[in-house]
This record gives sequence, structure tokens and C-alpha cells, in this order.
Amino acid sequence: MLHHKILCLIVVALYSTTVSSQQKDSVVAVHTTHEFEAAFNKISDNKVFKMLHIPVPLFAISALTYSQGSKFRTMRNSYAPNFHYRYDDFLQYAPLAAVIGMKLGGVESRSSWGRMLASDAFAMTLMGITVNSMKYSIHRTRPDGSANNSFPSGHTATAFMAATIMHKEYGLTRSPLYSIGGYTVATATAFSRQLNNRHWLSDVLAGAGIGILSTELGYFLGDLIFKDKGLNLPDKIRETAPKGGRPSFLEFGVGYSIVNGSIEIGKNIRLSSPGATHISAKGGYFFNPYIGVGAEITAITSPMAFDMSLFTGNSPSEKYNITQVHADPTSIFTFTTGPYFSLPAAGKLLLGTKFQAGYSQLIGNDVEMDLQERKAPYTKKDNVIFMKGRSSSNVIMRTGISATGIINRNLGIRMYVDYDYTFLNAPYQILMNPGEEKPVYDNLHYSKHKMHYFTIGAAVTALFW
Repeated sequence: MLHHKILCLIVVALYSTTVSSQQKDSVVAVHTTHEFEAAFNKISDNKVFKMLHIPVPLFAISALTYSQGSKFRTMRNSYAPNFHYRYDDFLQYAPLAAVIGMKLGGVESRSSWGRMLASDAFAMTLMGITVNSMKYSIHRTRPDGSANNSFPSGHTATAFMAATIMHKEYGLTRSPLYSIGGYTVATATAFSRQLNNRHWLSDVLAGAGIGILSTELGYFLGDLIFKDKGLNLPDKIRETAPKGGRPSFLEFGVGYSIVNGSIEIGKNIRLSSPGATHISAKGGYFFNPYIGVGAEITAITSPMAFDMSLFTGNSPSEKYNITQVHADPTSIFTFTTGPYFSLPAAGKLLLGTKFQAGYSQLIGNDVEMDLQERKAPYTKKDNVIFMKGRSSSNVIMRTGISATGIINRNLGIRMYVDYDYTFLNAPYQILMNPGEEKPVYDNLHYSKHKMHYFTIGAAVTALFW
């Protein structure tokens, strides 16, 4: 009986110790979380941070992609090589025109006419000086070769300056939908500049950062001068995630992918990619603050490099030598779906991950060769299609991590890193009689390879709590 009592006392003591330890650990964890949130929110409430937290990442990505312009241009040249429309000359002013139109119509904004015009004048002056001084000191050639003033994009800077004015005047005071609309128009302007072959990706990223920062500085100067005078509406839109809110979203993103893997065509051809451009549209519905489900549509385009060393001492024809080999870009379209997970690390910061699977469509690409006869008269044949690539369907798996900075209740900027894995099934045909007038191709073959894509990107996110 005594033994039973002693045993019971030991069990009770151990249980009490375990519960106490768990409670202490829980208290420590909660305290640590609160400390992190308090520290992050303190930083995010700082005026300097508010002005820089969007432009600085844009400048950083611009710097990282500055030397990769040709790779991003590949996507434009693959799908819209003849795109040339001048609507972006007018679209850049649309958010500012909307602000002026609403004020003329009697829709009250943050600032009086005098205060708004003064702040906007500061923003335009700063933007204009920055853009033009950089354009004519860096001397970067435009993609179409028309001039040496490509960096940064003035149209994009103007568009994002105008969008930020709308965000300040109406997005923070009346409805975040004004902010979403303004920045959507600005983003459309940025992509139009690339579609029109007038700017590189790094040009428009830097232009967006300059436009936002110039407006932030312009309104900072206006607030210093006017103080409370002419302030009609204070900022009332919460710039934090609502407690218990479900972070459902729609977003548009752009990124750069490192490709690990190659496509081997027979024993004499190997195609590899130095990198790929990545654009995406994503959406997700959350059941609670932590768990949701969503889907993504992406387009991945990569220029292809051809391994000439495989042809050392060889030729596809006894009559001709190879003088040059060039491959079309490889394009892959994907649709994936699966669970999303979100963790509200702070009132203005969401951390997330995902696990998805889906379908990928490989768009066939050709390999062309320039040939020259070995003997006089040394006749040349250019752009001979040596390999015909066919389209194919494949399975793709995707995961990734992300961090979303909340600009206001319904608008955020997401930075993400994704990993894609696909088992690529690439059908192809090889030319059997290079140089002959009537080309003859052999039967269809399949090259099967594992491809790995590591993507870093940024996205504009519309949040629906």
C-alpha cells in the first residue's frame, strides 16, 4: 500500500513538473512572438521605413536583373515580337487624371487643392531630376536600339508616382480599392514599356521605385510645410492585417529562374538554359488565418544554349560543315493547385509556404544550323531546321516560401522563392539530309529528363480578408 502511495506521489510530481514546464515554454513562446511583433511593428511605423520599404526592394531587384536583360526580353520576342502600341504614353497619367477628376467632381481627398498641388509639385520635380540625371549619365541603350537613355524608365516612374498620389489622397483615406486600381494601371504601364521593346526589366523596376519614393518624399515635404493646414481627411485605412483575418488573395508576379538540367537530343545535341523568365498569376482562398487552397498559372521562357563541343570532328553531312547553331527559346506553361499556409508574424508581415502539383505544357522549339559546303564553290545554307521540337504535356510539382509586406489593408508586396520539379518529356525529330533541297526528318523520338527550377520573384498582391 505504501508502495502505491509513493508511486502515485511520483506520478503526480512528474505530471506537475511537465505541465509547469509546458506552461513556461508556452509563455516564453508567446512572449517571444509578441516581442518580435512589437519590434517589427516599431520598425514598420518609422517614417523612413514607410518611405523605403517598397522602393528599396525594387532597386535591389533592378540591380540583380540589370545584366540579365536579354533573358527577360526573350519572352517578349517569343510571344509578341511585333507588339507596338502607343497607349502607354497616355496610360502613365491615368491615376493622376483620376485624382484631379474626382477632386473637381467634389469627392473629398486627403489634402486641399493647395496642399496636394504643392506635394505633387515636389514629387514631380524630384522624379524628373532623378530620372533625367540617370538617363543621361548611365547612357544605356534601349532594347530597340533607338537611343542611349533607357535606364530608368520615365514612363514607369511617372505612372507609379501618379499611382502613389492616388494611394495617398484616396487609398489611405476612403478605400484601398483606389490604391489597387492605381497600382494596377502603373504595373500595366511598366509591362507595356517592355512589350513595346522600349525598356529592359531593370529599367521599369528602377522607374517604379523612383516614382514611389519621389511621391513619398514630396508628401513628406508637404506635411512639413503645411502641418495640419489643408488636411481634409486623415489616414484611416489600417495598414495591418486584421486580427483573425483570412488572407485570401489575387496577385501578379514576375521572377527569374535558375534552371538545373538539360535536354539531350540524341547523342549529338544537348540544350541547356542559362536562366529563365517567369511570370505568374495566382489566387488563394483561406479557410482561416493559417490554411487555404489556391492555384497558379505561370509562363516560363528560357533562351537555350547549344553545346558545340559535341560536334568536334563531326558533321551531320559529308558535304557540309556547320558554321553556326542557334536554338529557339523553350517555353513552358503550367497550372498548379494545392494548399497554401500563412503565418501572421506581425501586423504588417505575413510569412507563407505552399505545396502544389499540376500540369505543364512544353512548347516545341527548333534547333537551326548554318551550313557551308566543304568544297568550292563553298555554298552556304542558313537557318536550316536541323531539329524539330514538338509540344508535350508533363507533370510538375511546386513548393516555395514567401514574405508579404502589407502596404494597407487590401494591398501588399510579396517576395517569394519557389522550387519547381518536372519530369520533362521532350519529343523531337532530326533532319536526315542536311543541305538537300527537300528535307527529310526521321521518326519521332523522346528525350526524358528531370528539370529543376529555382525562382526568386516579387508580386503585387490584392488581399481580401
